[in-house]
Amino acid sequence: MKIPPKVRHYTDAIVVPIALVLLYVTFTISANATGAARVLAAIFMLIALGMWVGFRRLRLHAAAARLSAIGEPAQLLTLADDELQRRWFPAGKASLHIYRAMAFNLMGKPTEAKAALDDSGVKPGARSTRAWQLLWSATDIDARTRLGDAVGARKTLDTVLKPFVRMMPSRGIELIATEAEARVLLAEGDAEGARALVAPFVKDMRLGPAARAQLYAIVAASERRLGNEAAAKVAAAKVTELAPSCTLVS
Repeated sequence: MKIPPKVRHYTDAIVVPIALVLLYVTFTISANATGAARVLAAIFMLIALGMWVGFRRLRLHAAAARLSAIGEPAQLLTLADDELQRRWFPAGKASLHIYRAMAFNLMGKPTEAKAALDDSGVKPGARSTRAWQLLWSATDIDARTRLGDAVGARKTLDTVLKPFVRMMPSRGIELIATEAEARVLLAEGDAEGARALVAPFVKDMRLGPAARAQLYAIVAASERRLGNEAAAKVAAAKVTELAPSCTLVS
């Protein structure tokens, strides 16, 4: 039985915190705690509440990552829109606007994706949003290259994404950077270079289907630019097979 989203939200945001507070109050009263014991109990209660809030945020980000990886942009957009209605502060909304932009890119709507990125408030180099600059920059490059803004995409790649990779090198981050660089090369007219970058990863089964579809889409566009229409059609067919709910090939 599927729990309605509103019921799940009120349970997570209201019922569980109230239950935790009542539990600690009950323990404090039943133990006849006084002075330092009450203060200690209150500290542990605040820690437990903080851990619960952190768990909810992690669960949201995990859900968004999964929907992006399996290629369900409509569900990703709904998830971000629903959560946006419950956030009060701009800092908590930045990631949700980025998820909206990712969903729009998967839907083949780069103009809407760029608008969502602008709404996120993420600024290149800003310390307040440093944690989200990797996803922001990769999504920005995706949107700009779809819109034909090769110069802007190259600037984002060189000034935001590549420095982030050097600061926090890992296989996952390097793969995101490789895909982004391939998009930039393709937008700049270097179709052969773009294809060479992503071709080794298209059959990596450790990647989600939508992630592989994105790579196949770059291969399809590269092959078309190189005049290899048969190879382009094969790659485009793989895109449709892996991510039928997405619009990745024009």
